[in-house]
Amino acid sequence: MSWQAVAQKDFRDAIRSRLLIALTALFALFAVGAAYVVSEIQPPQQAALTGEVTTVLLIVGLVQATAVFIPIVAIAVAYRALAGERQSGSLKVLLSLPNSRADVVFGKFLGRAGVVTVALFVGFAVGLVATAALAEAFSALEYIVFVGTSLLFAFVFVSIAVGVSAFTSSTSRAAYGSFGIFVVFQFLWGILSQGIVYGLNGFSFEGVQQGDPLSDLFQVLTIIDPTAAYQQATNWTVRLLAENQEVQDAPAFYLEPWFGFVIMAIWIILPLAIGYYRFEASDL
Repeated sequence: MSWQAVAQKDFRDAIRSRLLIALTALFALFAVGAAYVVSEIQPPQQAALTGEVTTVLLIVGLVQATAVFIPIVAIAVAYRALAGERQSGSLKVLLSLPNSRADVVFGKFLGRAGVVTVALFVGFAVGLVATAALAEAFSALEYIVFVGTSLLFAFVFVSIAVGVSAFTSSTSRAAYGSFGIFVVFQFLWGILSQGIVYGLNGFSFEGVQQGDPLSDLFQVLTIIDPTAAYQQATNWTVRLLAENQEVQDAPAFYLEPWFGFVIMAIWIILPLAIGYYRFEASDL
C-alpha cells in the first residue's frame, strides 16, 4: 500500500458511513440559507445604498459566515483521522500492510480533504443556483473563484485537525486541540495581537503610528491568522475580477492582498509537517 491507498480507503470509509452525503447536504443548506440571508434579510450596506445585490456584494457578505462554518466542518471531519485509528487499535494494522508513517499522515489528509472537497463543491453548486436567482448581476466566475478559495481555507483546517490528531491517541484531546486552535484564531487572535503590541509599547497604545515597527508587527500578527488570510484573499480576488482594476502596491510584501494565499499554503503544510514529526517519533 501507499499514501494513495490510504487516501482511497479513507474516502471509501466516509462514503460507507454516509458522512459524505451528510456533509454535502449540510453544505448545500448552508450555501442556500446564507445566500438568502445576505440578499434578502441582511444585505450588505452598499447593496442597501445602490439597491442592487451583485455577486461580489453577496460573496463579501458570505465570507464572514463561511469563515466560521467551514473550519467547524473541516475539523469535525478530520480530527479523528489518526487519533481514532490509534484509539481503536486499527492503526497498527494499517502500518503493517506495509505503509510508512508518512504514507498514513499524508494519505489521511488527502482522504479527509477529498471528502470535504466533494461535499463543498456539490453543496456550493446547489448554492450557485440560489445565488444566481438572488443576485441581480450574477457572475459564475466570481462565485467559482470564491468556492475555490473557500476550499483552500477548508484544507487549512483539515491539515490542522490531522496534525493535532497525529499528536495524541485520544480523540477527545484531538477534538479539544483542533477546536481550541480554531477558537483562538477566530475569536481571540485580534485581542492577543493588540495585547502583544500594548505590552511591548510599555502597556500603552500611545505613540503607535502607521509605519512604526510595532504597527508593522501588529499587521504581521494579523495576517498570519488563517481566517484573516482567507478573508483578505477572497475579497481581493473577487473584487479584482469584478472591477478589473489594478491593485496599488502595499508598503510591504506581506501586506499585499495576494499574500493571504501564501499564508493559507503555509498553514496547510506546517501542521502536517509538525504532526508527522511527532507521529514518527511516538510509540504506538
